[in-house]
Amino acid sequence: MEDGGGHQMAHIEYSRPATDYVMEMVHRFYDEYYFRPKAAFRVVWKAILNRDIPRLYVEAKAFMKLRAQRNKAYKLARSNKTDASTPLNAGA
Repeated sequence: MEDGGGHQMAHIEYSRPATDYVMEMVHRFYDEYYFRPKAAFRVVWKAILNRDIPRLYVEAKAFMKLRAQRNKAYKLARSNKTDASTPLNAGA
């Protein structure tokens, strides 16, 4: 499932783990998996062997754009969660 903006959404909601936790783990997976040197080298090497560098460039550009959107959505969700947990009379 996706939210219309290309972001993957959790298929099922359980009381534990929370949906935002699942989304955080998906976000972390993409960053930790695709930015490993071995994985990045494998992708680039296959593109070189298949003479597919232009396609790799387009896909890498799209991936980085989606990653930036995912980072922004993740940070916004985290800040909204923090704001919602702050008492209304805090600091008064």
